[in-house]
Amino acid sequence: MPRFDISAELTGQIQLTHDIFLLTIEAGEIADAATPGQFCMVEVRSAHSRDPLLRRPLSIHRVVRGKKIAFLYRNVGRGTRLLSRYSPGERLHVLGPLGHGFQMPSGHPAILVGGGLGSAPLLFLAEELPRDSRVTVILGARTGKELLSVDQFTALGHRVLLTTEDGSLGRQGLVTDVLSEVLTHGPDSRPCIFSCGPWPMMKAVYAMAHKRGLSCQVSLEARMACGIGLCLGCAVPCRDGRGYLHVCTEGPIFNAEEVFWGPSQ
Repeated sequence: MPRFDISAELTGQIQLTHDIFLLTIEAGEIADAATPGQFCMVEVRSAHSRDPLLRRPLSIHRVVRGKKIAFLYRNVGRGTRLLSRYSPGERLHVLGPLGHGFQMPSGHPAILVGGGLGSAPLLFLAEELPRDSRVTVILGARTGKELLSVDQFTALGHRVLLTTEDGSLGRQGLVTDVLSEVLTHGPDSRPCIFSCGPWPMMKAVYAMAHKRGLSCQVSLEARMACGIGLCLGCAVPCRDGRGYLHVCTEGPIFNAEEVFWGPSQ
């Protein structure tokens, strides 16, 4: 698969919440080559310094083919804090697209389940799903202010179901509560499930899919130093003790059946 290491101009930087930002860059080559679920390694440096040395992995949120790519990210450490200070017109070194993306369903409806920042790779997927797919999007967060990209998902014409832990928007509860109802009472008996979010949420989504014999793909996160399989630092255990999966090269999208989710599995 093609990948590019480019100097890209930053064209947009929007603060969506107190710690979540939407970053847009001019990167036509990457935009044309990217598939939903892939990511980029973004180099972030302070002025006149090579610190931080390592690039930061960011999942591709959406693309404008031949023109731009956008990332949703959370300001959680030194690298992302520096990234949040970049302004339009400045340039970033970006390597991508990297990793393997989602496998698109053929002839099956799709259910997209995102928790918090887990909506980041799911919007690109929702935009690229076949037009004849029946798509349900379930988004959850702690509060309504933390529900991300709701208008963009809705504009695609998909069925969008919202849930918040405090009940400030949509139904009060968890995304898994809504997913259970959709799977139990929905008209589609064999949907494909796509999920991204906190590990406990994805573990619960997988358990529900496994119980019903449904296909479930998950987008995993891990600390990455290189993004291309050299450092082997992004390993997660395989199911049945068969070794490790490397998120950067074998993922970040996996069949949930491949992953060891914990002792209760």
